[in-house]
Amino acid sequence: MIKVSTDRNRDRNPRAVSSHTWDEFSHVYPIYAALARQCALPNGPYPAVANIDSWPDKKTRERDLLWLDDVDRQVQAVHIRQFLATPAAAREEGLRLFLQRQLLRPDKQISDRDKIDLLIVQYFVLCAPQDVIAVPVEFADVAKVLQPALGEVEATSLECCEPFERILESAQQCRSLRDLVEQGLMEQGRFAKEAAGGMFYDPVALVSICRFNFIFRRTFIQLLHADLRAIGSALNDLERRGPKSIDCRRAGLSSAEPVAKLRQFHQHWKAPFRTDYNQDSSFRPYEQLMCLREDLEEALGVAPQPLAPASTTRAATSGGRAEGGVVKPLENGKSPASVSPSPRPAAPKGSAPSAKPPELVAPAGKQPVKTTSAAASKETALPPDQKVPTLAPLDVETIEEKIWEQLIATPPVRGRSMTTVTVQETRVLLSAWEVAAFISASGQDSDDLRRVIVARAMLSAAIERRKRFLDFKTLQQAVGHARGEIPHFQERIDQLKRTMKTDSAVNLGISVKRLLALVDEAEQIQKGNATPEGKQ
Repeated sequence: MIKVSTDRNRDRNPRAVSSHTWDEFSHVYPIYAALARQCALPNGPYPAVANIDSWPDKKTRERDLLWLDDVDRQVQAVHIRQFLATPAAAREEGLRLFLQRQLLRPDKQISDRDKIDLLIVQYFVLCAPQDVIAVPVEFADVAKVLQPALGEVEATSLECCEPFERILESAQQCRSLRDLVEQGLMEQGRFAKEAAGGMFYDPVALVSICRFNFIFRRTFIQLLHADLRAIGSALNDLERRGPKSIDCRRAGLSSAEPVAKLRQFHQHWKAPFRTDYNQDSSFRPYEQLMCLREDLEEALGVAPQPLAPASTTRAATSGGRAEGGVVKPLENGKSPASVSPSPRPAAPKGSAPSAKPPELVAPAGKQPVKTTSAAASKETALPPDQKVPTLAPLDVETIEEKIWEQLIATPPVRGRSMTTVTVQETRVLLSAWEVAAFISASGQDSDDLRRVIVARAMLSAAIERRKRFLDFKTLQQAVGHARGEIPHFQERIDQLKRTMKTDSAVNLGISVKRLLALVDEAEQIQKGNATPEGKQ
């Protein structure tokens, strides 16, 4: 029976020879040979091991085991993810030995943690009986399935595992992928794993993390299917009502996208194979799908559904506090998506409700402006067929002011997680915490978020001008501005992580990821090799 530890007292020699019998080597060898071929690494020492009974001598054994160690050092989680999609990965003994090799590596690095994080849930999915997977999965269920790899594990409370349970509770209340993303639950999970440090490899933590990964992935898939069903239902309603085209610019499509083309898009949409979960572009197809649902529901006049009330206190991603690396919940168990960035004061009993919008806080250095109604705002908007006006040189303060004025004129709708503003005839989506950074919050965190949003708005407008007017100069300026801001944002995220301000780090991290994805799209356009979304 294997004994798993954090390996803090093991030999730190990176060339340490693995300890394997020939039988164990023969089971794990096919996995390493396949990974070596996939990554164009030196081939293994044998074309096959089925007809070999043992090593001829000690020198050959050491050579073979050092080859395994060399492959381990060069293979990353992204390569393993690709391999796990092949039939060769569906062998319990080989996968178990592969996982155990990673667990027993001395002086583990972040890359080793990522591989273990991936392999342990894959092993669980491969070995768990259907009756376990089909029902709510408990700690004891996971520990029993993982017993051949980890040994006997008793349920013990670990502080580093507490955030996982709160994240899962929040995920269970989500009704769409947008709810999941807007609460930053994926980022919270990653931060919780990072914060665990060496305790990540404790058997109790490994069981808890495996359970978290499995349930969270299952929830993600369920919400994805819910979004696809909602899009199909919305298209059915639109086809009955008769409009031939829909404004789908939020989803990166045209302002008059044919309903027939949207139907074809929906019927042929498939979840992409995510080769690297750390790449910002890997989530773009899901983001487009979420935006398409919002575009269609907006065309139908469907009101957004608020998050289901939590039966237990849930983790906060904005508005809460993080102490000691553990995210604290919002007051009264409310989720950030259900809390208005600038709540109205309660009206006295017996008085009529006030139609006046709440008091809003101007960004630092700004003077309050007179608010206007949403109707007045629409009257002053340019007709959609009017030519886009000339874009003045990049002016951060001017764009920030325009965004701020729009948010004041039309306060965010309660229950809707996204708010739209327009910059140079280009729509820009803002999350609840981004809106709050403009109208109801102050301080360094809000300043950073406003800078991200301004950079994103500049870039969105510049991309639109490049597509419509072949304006290369403005796009180059916007990309340069965004690239100049990104190092500051990344440094701030690292600083927030170090000071355990998890909620602020999650929010800023999500906003910066959107900016990075937009920079990537802009640079592809600059190269004359626009992404499919850009071409559409």
